[in-house]
Amino acid sequence: MTNQQLIQFLELLKTDLLNSMQARGIDASGQIGRQFAITIHGSAARLEIPGYMQLLEIGRGPTSANAVPGDPPMIQRIQEWCREKGIPDKAAWAIKKSIDKKGYKGNAGILSIPLGDDNINSRLNVVLPEIASSVIDQIGRSYTNE
Repeated sequence: MTNQQLIQFLELLKTDLLNSMQARGIDASGQIGRQFAITIHGSAARLEIPGYMQLLEIGRGPTSANAVPGDPPMIQRIQEWCREKGIPDKAAWAIKKSIDKKGYKGNAGILSIPLGDDNINSRLNVVLPEIASSVIDQIGRSYTNE
């Protein structure tokens, strides 16, 4: 797979992730989506997403007694979320305390559907003809160079 084809594939997955979040009412401000990045290192490319995305998918338990504050702290992320949803800032503290006490249920499918086998295979089908053509060209060139 060439970089261009790999980047095209990763862009499709990135769009699917963003659409998945939007469909579930997550990231109205686009703050999370702006943290998605496609990085290229030599002939390899990858889609980088924030680590806490997994928590949005599977949820989290109550906050432990000796928890280390996040960066940014959870209260700041909740305040931002409240602003996005039109919820008064004073509600952020109550939401934080509820998450500290009960945890967060999660939003199944936000990652698992766009990154599932079915979707990845359908997205690969978009770039496979170009990949096959590239491989055939490389094989042809190797035989003409012998």
